[in-house]
Amino acid sequence: MAQTGIQPEVRDNFALMSLAAKGDIELSILPATVNRAATAAAWTRYVNIRLQTAAGDVHKWFTGSISTTLSIADTSTAGTASIPSTTLSFENGEARIPVSGDAAAWLATETDTLTIGNLTIYGETITGGTSVQTFV
Repeated sequence: MAQTGIQPEVRDNFALMSLAAKGDIELSILPATVNRAATAAAWTRYVNIRLQTAAGDVHKWFTGSISTTLSIADTSTAGTASIPSTTLSFENGEARIPVSGDAAAWLATETDTLTIGNLTIYGETITGGTSVQTFV
């Protein structure tokens, strides 16, 4: 029996919400690793984070902010990596985080690491992860 009166996008969102309520919700972090040439110039890279099902479908129904889930660290002897906020803000299941480094000597083998802590959305715990940039 065909459903009437429900737009396909709304129906899809309800189906995805149902999967999330059953625990089918995880983070995708891209890039997980990246290499950049050693530099003395300021730099910025972007990390894309998606809430998705195990099959890779984006949980587009989720728009919201989760505080204190982001942190940044680096191993540079001269430079400092930074992020604009420790709040992770999703729009339609996706977030984009700028990671920046100041103009300093970023030497080969030094790294910056963006860490996304575990999240709780509607009672479900989603395992966090990292995105690591290595200077080569």
